[in-house]
Amino acid sequence: MAEVNITEAYKAVDEMVDLRTTVEIVFSAICLLTLIIASVFGNIAVIIAVVVNRNLREAQASFLIVNLAVTDLINGLTVMVSSFCSMVADHWVFGDAMCSIVCAINYCLIITSMLTLCFISFDRYQAVLHPMKYPMWISRNKVCMAIAYSWIQGVVFSVVPVILQWIQYDYWEAVCAIQWQQEKKQAVYYVVTAFLLCFFLPGLALVVNYFLVVREVRRASRLIQPFNERLASRKSNYSQSSKVVNSLLVVVMAYFVCMTPFSVTKLIKVIVTDTSFVPGRINTLASLVGYCSSAVNPLVYGLLRKDFKSSYKLILKKILHPTLKVTTQNDTSF
Repeated sequence: MAEVNITEAYKAVDEMVDLRTTVEIVFSAICLLTLIIASVFGNIAVIIAVVVNRNLREAQASFLIVNLAVTDLINGLTVMVSSFCSMVADHWVFGDAMCSIVCAINYCLIITSMLTLCFISFDRYQAVLHPMKYPMWISRNKVCMAIAYSWIQGVVFSVVPVILQWIQYDYWEAVCAIQWQQEKKQAVYYVVTAFLLCFFLPGLALVVNYFLVVREVRRASRLIQPFNERLASRKSNYSQSSKVVNSLLVVVMAYFVCMTPFSVTKLIKVIVTDTSFVPGRINTLASLVGYCSSAVNPLVYGLLRKDFKSSYKLILKKILHPTLKVTTQNDTSF
């Protein structure tokens, strides 16, 4: 028997099933392809920047930034690419097994990213409020343990829907996802636990940490008088710390802005029985905006941090002139 194209099957169900138009497919595919390119090359640039820049390489927080870049890179190469192919074909093309794998990867990366952002906020809290004790409290081994924990928790929560077979391809989201309506009674326990441990508690800790950090940076800035030469060095250190904090704050805000529409539509699907309550095209838009979170971080670092900006310039020079040996003020060379 010939294989039935799922799109043709949809069309056979008369006018009852709404499908994307050709214009919508082309527009969505172009947007998604742009985000894939930006995510893949941007996050590769972040990883290389940390490797070639000695100051970045020696900073403990850079390991967490690299971990965040790795999650965004994997997202671009797996979830976003599979979504792009399905968007172009107008149906899922990789089979049921791959659907479950991609869904698990997607949820694992979302959870890992959230926990990594939380750990970054804790690192900044210790660095700004307890600078003398920071080297003792935040060691490389502890940072590596935090990174390992973020991945372990991500894997644990992402395999549950796969084991319980809750996953199907969502046509309008253009991604394999949990079908909450079909397994609502069982899923409610999973949703509550995952929400508390993977989002609410890390998010609360993140907000509290950055609130305390920003308050301390502002307090210290007011105390340091610009005309006092004895405090010039301390003022410079706090100025640099403030820039780092500001860049990370923008990263956090960008993550929440990008992921909020996706999260809200998911929450509505858990609460509301009617699957058509959220229009399909809103789900597509929410997915596209959510994917922006994987592409925006390298841009933020390049705009707000001189250390990353100088490393980006170095990488670009090396690409344009492979035989040229170039260095930066941060002793960056290769």
